[in-house]
Amino acid sequence: MGFFEKIDKLITVRKKQIYFLLGLVFILNINTLKNGYVLDDVVVMSENSIVQKGIEGIPDLLSKEYFYGIAKRESDLSGGRYRPVALVIFALEFEFFGLNPFVGHLINVLLFALLVALLFKLLNDHLFRKYPMNLAFWTCLLFVVHPIHTEVIANIKSRDELLVMILLMASSFALINYSYTHKKTSLVFGLIYFFIALMTRESAIPFILIVPMVSYYFYDRKILTSLSYMIPLAIVFALYMVIRLSIVGISHGVDKSILNFPFAYATPMQAFATKIFLLFKYVSLLFFPFPLSFDYGYNEIPYLDINSFKFMGSLIVLMVLLIIGIRGIKSRSVLSFSILFFFVTMFLFSNFIIDIGAPLAERLLFQASIGFSFMVSYYMLKLPIKNANGFIWLFFLIVIVFGTKTVARNSEWESNYTLFTTDVEACPNSVRTNLFAGQQCLTLANTEKNSAVRIYYYNKAIFYDERILHIHSHYRFIYEDLGYAYFGLGNYFKAAECWTQAFKLDESNLKLKDKMCMLSDVLYNMGNNKFRRIEIDSAIVYFETAVDLNPQNGDAWYNLGGSYFSINNVKNGIEAWQVAYALSPNHSFKRDQFHSQK
Repeated sequence: MGFFEKIDKLITVRKKQIYFLLGLVFILNINTLKNGYVLDDVVVMSENSIVQKGIEGIPDLLSKEYFYGIAKRESDLSGGRYRPVALVIFALEFEFFGLNPFVGHLINVLLFALLVALLFKLLNDHLFRKYPMNLAFWTCLLFVVHPIHTEVIANIKSRDELLVMILLMASSFALINYSYTHKKTSLVFGLIYFFIALMTRESAIPFILIVPMVSYYFYDRKILTSLSYMIPLAIVFALYMVIRLSIVGISHGVDKSILNFPFAYATPMQAFATKIFLLFKYVSLLFFPFPLSFDYGYNEIPYLDINSFKFMGSLIVLMVLLIIGIRGIKSRSVLSFSILFFFVTMFLFSNFIIDIGAPLAERLLFQASIGFSFMVSYYMLKLPIKNANGFIWLFFLIVIVFGTKTVARNSEWESNYTLFTTDVEACPNSVRTNLFAGQQCLTLANTEKNSAVRIYYYNKAIFYDERILHIHSHYRFIYEDLGYAYFGLGNYFKAAECWTQAFKLDESNLKLKDKMCMLSDVLYNMGNNKFRRIEIDSAIVYFETAVDLNPQNGDAWYNLGGSYFSINNVKNGIEAWQVAYALSPNHSFKRDQFHSQK
């Protein structure tokens, strides 16, 4: 008996199959335990002022919009966000463990293990009774190793996706029990679990359609009977919407920046064509999750025109899939279920119904990957392979490739620096990946003691920020960050140029104005040094830049005038002194010191 035959025989035992799956969950994801708080973890934990009140903050978490704890106001995202259960869980974690990323990552891994166990039980004991033996195991195995899940597990903030899936599993067990026993308590518990899932994250909404799909495809019930199961779920959803709208309202979506509104510059037809391509992109990521990135925003996936090949090809593929899915309804085919499961779980987040604030996000494939894993496993088992060894070899290859990518990807989530600088290479045309990579380099440069390393980080920040300007030249944050980087390198004129441009784009930025005044004083002092060395032309350049940065700098105006007089440029000298006098008629402007320099 061969090695793989022994493995196949071993895992036919249900108990050992679960142990194998859970062991694999920890093997693939244990390296996340060394990771810190990364990316959106600041929203739910490390910088959320309400969450950090612990249990005391729970009433506010239940009564305020999702981002209120970090922004001190409701978000500008379309439709707002209301996910109180997820935030309550984080508040409880903070109450008992404080800011401890190890605990946060451990909880995520444990929740994923629990989810896998529940999914295996649901598939093996209920949904896959009429399908080939061990299909539940192979489906769960592919689900466990799929790299598309790394964002959900490695990003503590994405715990809400894990919680939603666990709650939907619990609801499924209760509803299945009700379908057999007609016990109303089972129905009530099933609806309660669904309601809590809705209060955790909006990704629970497709469950309203998934339940009748499961009833029809796996229990051979009639379409109308299956559709009737939507009624109690729809009632719960209506209750949830009443609560949601009473808390966050509906007047959101005013943020039209490209970071949160990626279709800001697209025509309606371009937006439609691009969204179709993005839906196809989701399909391709299920089959080929390489490379992966925390962001695919503007302009990593450029706007498509309605006559572009990418749009037409994507539309054809999606239409063919949809037709196959619909035509397979009557025969209850696995392919039909898997295709429709993908569309049902993804359509809400496709930007066609609401703008989700991003063109594409890997975490949104978390539910859809279950249908994908089911379809691939089922049809691989149906392959005309002469013996089981062939199937196991093929599946083993997929597991190795996907599992290796999962481990590597988890390591990339170790810190903001590792994530941002890795993903900016995967998505070099995204404003967000370049922005975050540049800001992280700038942060490290400002705290680095080694001058050579500090210069390296400043130059990397400049590289990323200047790449953004080639993508989107009117983004004021970039000019501001560029100014900081150039200032750190001692290139004060470039810093002045960048900050001046940033201020033109946003004259309400008082913090930037303070920085410009500070730089004005620096250049004023450097101009004085140039004047002492009788480098008059250079001194004029410094003084001129100083007054450009801060037109209220009377000392700089006065010394600029004196510099002009020293080279017999009387006209400009008089004009500069007139400004200086107008700013402060009674100020001496350090005349004695300045004249002594002459």
